[in-house]
Amino acid sequence: MFAYGTAGLHHRLTRETADRMTESPAYQFQNGKRFATVEFFQPLAACRWSEIEKIGDELKSEIGALSHPVFLLDLSRLEFMGSSIVALIVRLWKSTQERGGSMVVVNSNAMIREVLDIAGLTRVWTIVDSRDQAEKMLSNPPYYSGGQDRMAYLLAVLGWVTAAGAAFGTIVLQRSLDVVDADTARLIVYCCGGTAVVCGLISLVSARGVWRLLGLLLLIIAGSLIGVAVAG
Repeated sequence: MFAYGTAGLHHRLTRETADRMTESPAYQFQNGKRFATVEFFQPLAACRWSEIEKIGDELKSEIGALSHPVFLLDLSRLEFMGSSIVALIVRLWKSTQERGGSMVVVNSNAMIREVLDIAGLTRVWTIVDSRDQAEKMLSNPPYYSGGQDRMAYLLAVLGWVTAAGAAFGTIVLQRSLDVVDADTARLIVYCCGGTAVVCGLISLVSARGVWRLLGLLLLIIAGSLIGVAVAG
């Protein structure tokens, strides 16, 4: 009888705890135009390791879906932070770093700052005292790179269009087509191919991710077309 009553009490407490967790979420994720925001709430500190692992999976999936993983991590609602939460943040940070992203942490709690300092994380993370500071940082270079992405896109378009022109001139030269004379075809290859090479070089040096890869590919193709025209 005592065992039954204890089990019933445990079930009731578990249900009440679950209800409180439902009413007070452990975290919130918001995807903005320039950066995403992850905010941790106090109920996170009471989560078991398995629950934090699940939260980590959810957040990693959300951040992984971002075209450019830059996010603000707000810890200002936390009053306590154990090793499991530190491990959660490190996991998100490493996942972001692998994709060339960035993270800015908001924290003004001296106790949490001390935990991060002991873990050596204050030396590798950007930590600010207020949400306003973090938002201003993330809205400007080097964190916000909307203009850079647009430039990389325009370079890619110009590069591949001119590479197509160089390919056309090369086909004319190789097959002796009567569309244009050989000198004009060779001029087309040099001008279009040269432009494509320049676009590829700029993308390779200044762009990132897929744009850098496209720049390298463009450089190889355009250079090859010019080489064919010179040899022919």
